Amino acid sequence: MRGFRPEIWVTSKELVSQESLSKMIEKLDRINAVRAYVQVVNRADSYYSSNILPSAEELNDDFDPLQMTIEEACGKEFRISAWMNVNLVWGFGKQRPLSERHIVNRRPEWITVDESGTSMLEYPSSNLEEVFGPYIDPGIPEVREFTAQIASEISDYDVEEVHLDFIRYPFRSFGYNPIALTQYKKWLKKEALVESKESFDRFRICSVTEQVSMISEVVRAKGKKVSCAVYDDYSERAVSERLQPWLEWLKSGLIDSAVVMAYGKEPDEVISRVEKIRSLHGSLKDIRIGLGAFNYAGRWDEFVELIKRVQKLRPDEITLFALSSVDEELRERLRTL
Repeated sequence: MRGFRPEIWVTSKELVSQESLSKMIEKLDRINAVRAYVQVVNRADSYYSSNILPSAEELNDDFDPLQMTIEEACGKEFRISAWMNVNLVWGFGKQRPLSERHIVNRRPEWITVDESGTSMLEYPSSNLEEVFGPYIDPGIPEVREFTAQIASEISDYDVEEVHLDFIRYPFRSFGYNPIALTQYKKWLKKEALVESKESFDRFRICSVTEQVSMISEVVRAKGKKVSCAVYDDYSERAVSERLQPWLEWLKSGLIDSAVVMAYGKEPDEVISRVEKIRSLHGSLKDIRIGLGAFNYAGRWDEFVELIKRVQKLRPDEITLFALSSVDEELRERLRTL
């Protein structure tokens, strides 16, 4: 099959200067990308002109990276999705943000808390998979409003969609923020439920779903679409571990597309999980499959064959993580598809 055009995630590292951004646009053009997910909110900091978030500390120039991306992409053949990390707001083992405007400094009481009562701000690190730093707690109504305001602000730009990442809990052992627990008590009374592990799971799932709903409402009000980066193991990693029922969001129309992070190192494992999702959903309609190119460096033959196998399952698109992993050798291999 010829004419393969990948979607691709572009991390904020590509946006730190006008020079690096121009190189990013050139590289996207050379690999014939169909869509770029451009990371404009990383750790509750902005790579665009924001009235809510502080500018990212690593930005080298006084410019608006998102607006410059849009301008430099004008006339190119790829669409732009503005990628926003939603609940992940800082990293472990780092000093506090320099800006007083940063949410970690302004609202530390919004950070989620584990079942022992320890705030994630007190964690020096975490041994949990893909837990990279402190999260704000979506069980807090003001947190949901805050993230919706950011998404609304991004939607003012000339992008096709807002792409949501880290829209979940860090793990099921979190969500015990005292403010959120007060909301949980009110929710139990409203729903006429008793306190239990099952009801607390349901409360947290409802909280994240409400967060998605609020974001979707403000983004669509401005004529833009919504996509989410989601886990590939639906029942365990997505719903049970991270309280992220993304198939429900897709089926109910809260989001337009799900981008499945099928980053497994072994092709058979990747295909097995994608087939399971297809079975659960009935098809891969409105589902894009994200493949971890970073796991296949030096194994590009295997990676290209994996792309071919995924193509046969007929997803909406195939997305690669990330642009920085696409070297010249892989670019040439992609041209043969």
